[in-house]
Amino acid sequence: MKEFEIIPKNGVGPIKLGMSRADVESCFGIPEFDNGTRIGYMSGYFIDFDAENNVEFIELSNSDEFKITYSGVDLHNVDAMGVISLIEGDDNYDRSDPEIGYSYVFKRIGLSLWRGTIPEGVEDTDGKYFEAIGVAIEGYF
Repeated sequence: MKEFEIIPKNGVGPIKLGMSRADVESCFGIPEFDNGTRIGYMSGYFIDFDAENNVEFIELSNSDEFKITYSGVDLHNVDAMGVISLIEGDDNYDRSDPEIGYSYVFKRIGLSLWRGTIPEGVEDTDGKYFEAIGVAIEGYF
């Protein structure tokens, strides 16, 4: 299994924000998913491009092919509240976001967290973990 470290305002593993599509494909090869503005690799590593075909957003879903770390912590294997606490050491999330509970956006460092459901209680595992972690260029959020 591959391991990629999130570096806010920089990128994830070998893929850097602002990198050209050609450079991304030289790192990872031909994408397994491609809709023109978004490509995907390893069943969960998605890259969005701006109008100039440069990386503007990287979204990372839980995958059996890689793990994502932030400050050495595997973000898909720590409960949502633990992930929020970890990242709050570097930035505060946007508390005015109408999607709080589902979505947490840390604008200064360009990081987002998302889950499709919120647990209904401590024993509820649905929504216990974030489903997607995003890294974006400055001004994206």
